[in-house]
Amino acid sequence: MIKPHTLLTILLLTSFRDVHLAAAPASPAINLVPSLSPSPVKPLAEGSVNIIGSAAPATSSPVRVRVTTSSGMSHIAEVKAEGGRFECRYPQSFPGAPALASGLLYVDATDLPGFGSADASQHQAEITLIVSGGREALPDLPLVFTDDFMDAQGRKDQQSAQWSRQRTLANLWMHSRAVKLMHLNRPGFDLARPEDFAWFKNHAVLYDFDHRDRDWSQPLGHRVARGFWQAVWNTWFNPSNDHPWDGDATNRKQENFRPYTFTNDPADILIVYRMLQRVKPVVADNRRALADEVMTNLLALQHRGTDNFALKEASGKQEHYTAGAFHYGMFETGEWLTEGKGWFANPIFRDFIHGGVLNGRAVWALGESLKADPQGPLAGKVSDAIELALRFCLNDGLEHGYTQRTKSGLPLWCRIAGEHAYLLLGMLSACEARPDLPIRLSQSQPPRPLRQLTVEALNALTESAGPDGQWTRYANATAMNIAALAEGARVLPDDIHAASWKSAAMKSADAWLALKPLQERHEPTPMFGHMTEGTHMTFILGKQEKPHVSLYIGGHWLHALAVLHKVSGEKRYLDRATAILGYYCGDNPVRVRLLNEIGAVNNRLTDADIDGTEDTIHWDGYPESTAFVQIGLLHLLQN
Repeated sequence: MIKPHTLLTILLLTSFRDVHLAAAPASPAINLVPSLSPSPVKPLAEGSVNIIGSAAPATSSPVRVRVTTSSGMSHIAEVKAEGGRFECRYPQSFPGAPALASGLLYVDATDLPGFGSADASQHQAEITLIVSGGREALPDLPLVFTDDFMDAQGRKDQQSAQWSRQRTLANLWMHSRAVKLMHLNRPGFDLARPEDFAWFKNHAVLYDFDHRDRDWSQPLGHRVARGFWQAVWNTWFNPSNDHPWDGDATNRKQENFRPYTFTNDPADILIVYRMLQRVKPVVADNRRALADEVMTNLLALQHRGTDNFALKEASGKQEHYTAGAFHYGMFETGEWLTEGKGWFANPIFRDFIHGGVLNGRAVWALGESLKADPQGPLAGKVSDAIELALRFCLNDGLEHGYTQRTKSGLPLWCRIAGEHAYLLLGMLSACEARPDLPIRLSQSQPPRPLRQLTVEALNALTESAGPDGQWTRYANATAMNIAALAEGARVLPDDIHAASWKSAAMKSADAWLALKPLQERHEPTPMFGHMTEGTHMTFILGKQEKPHVSLYIGGHWLHALAVLHKVSGEKRYLDRATAILGYYCGDNPVRVRLLNEIGAVNNRLTDADIDGTEDTIHWDGYPESTAFVQIGLLHLLQN
């Protein structure tokens, strides 16, 4: 059985229009993958980064290497290839380049006279390198994919402080090997051209620009603030996944289908923004105000009344969601996303059943927000929202079967493995700021400190594992459970149960690290599929699916393995996490930057010709994969 949020991912992708499947792309004549060894993460303290590559042995022309920083600066060096190998150092080999600083480096190399030519996909290599100064000097991640193109002074678009950087990064991405393989490229693209900027806002970013410039002194229905990240970009919404604005199913004009967000989408991305509050931004953009606006809308998505907001479905079935539960989502116009509307206009899309995938991830965002700003102006409302959500998930949900009890009687949120872990990650984040936050789970019980409830929730997760130490065959849910237990051992190391949480996390992780791909794959991979018979994993994740790597799952494992390494000190976890990161940075079969220049991460790589290796990428940048990979990266960089 496919869990609801996995089903959502699969169905989203099957409904993408203009998907181009082609023969496996040949690897370019230039190869930069050696630069990713032994790790894509390069220490700032070394003062330089070694760039190593290979070219065809007969290459006589110089190799041009370009490094573009995530702060928006670009410099080129010409390097002679000897015996098919070339090497240079950044910044020393690059005329005019400033001193090395924390950030992401987008490295391109070509044996052609210039970059971005018509046959660049065969003659241009690309990777991402990450320069970090450790916990005290983490790199600022680029946020073009989710940015509102406003700055801290309220200036917009070309007048905003971040415009130059955003233009550089968007242009670099639009002329990359990845975009060429996705058939998304536009000749001569320049974000500074009004028609290209308009195209970019409709085809490549999540922020709702349609309502950015209205008068926000008044709310837009249930939407009370400007900040709004959509589930996907504007042009994705169409008759296959939405209902028409005017009720006329024959009116298929693009503007007749309203964008919406699922509650988990802004919650997932908000976690990244809150984690980045501890990082000095490259430019004075609007990220803090944007995050607060998104948080205000997330709080508005939480149901406060005692009535049931779920509607009857066509079959007559009805869920039961009361105070503390989160609505499924919201249209950009402030209307609730409900049964029968938007994504759920199709009756087979029922991601909201059994408690849904929305509540735990919303609590995770609430917890990270409280941790990032425990004394901030929203801290009181966030604390109240956490209490109300925990009341629904750990107490009220028992009556309708959304919550179960373990053998010892502890409540376990949601019947779907992994959802309790999302809830726990939020509780743990909040514990780092307010461990004594009083939580009243019912009117008949006195308040109890959040720390105590969190310990019980961790114990419930440990108890719910099977005799083999596993909860499920699904890689995404397993990774989240491991992450929650490892985070528990990190945040609450003095608790008497901390050793058992760490032990349970390691037992599960070690079994997964030992899994081998089925014969559907011909090449080894650091990425995870789903468990089959206990010794193997499969990358065929649905009956009608071709083999593929789900990139959001790798983000989960980055997070889980990074924290597990931190609490255990075991190198095998760091090694696997580093290999996974390398995949996102360019060491993948299609040789593209999956952690890309605009800060987005695609949803999947597909083995379209079913020859055992991923060969196809199309533009399906997605909130889940983007958020989870960045969350995992930030945890890894803090090791």
